[in-house]
Amino acid sequence: MDGQGAGIAVNLTLETVIQHAHEKDVHTGEADGTLYKKGDSTYLRYSEVIEGAGSVNNVIKMNHEGIVILRSGSVTMKQKFLIGQTTQGMYDTPYGQLWMETTTHQMNFRWNQQAKKGDLTLNYGLVLQGEDTGRYTIKIKFQEAEA
Repeated sequence: MDGQGAGIAVNLTLETVIQHAHEKDVHTGEADGTLYKKGDSTYLRYSEVIEGAGSVNNVIKMNHEGIVILRSGSVTMKQKFLIGQTTQGMYDTPYGQLWMETTTHQMNFRWNQQAKKGDLTLNYGLVLQGEDTGRYTIKIKFQEAEA
């Protein structure tokens, strides 16, 4: 990924692990997206279909300050991740609006220019409407798509 251009097409594999009490829930998926740079931030853009909700567009902004996930479509959300901090936001779903608190425990973003691949890992606690919904680990692996 070089410069401020249109970015590069990437193939993504997504994994979300939710640990709540003694239960573990794992969701996986694949998507096509775009990785690009703008200013001092790196962006990862992709779309996915969420079961029961429909199509959602995702933009993940990563820089030295933290990570922000923006979702639009059948659900709307702005979730900010700052290491060791709790941030607040709203999660709009077809069923209503939910108050959200995110406590970030770990975050890591890597891009290997030579191998044309990278990954993003987020580990955080999530509270929705005052209820602890568990500890989440999101892993996104991406590599440049074949031309």
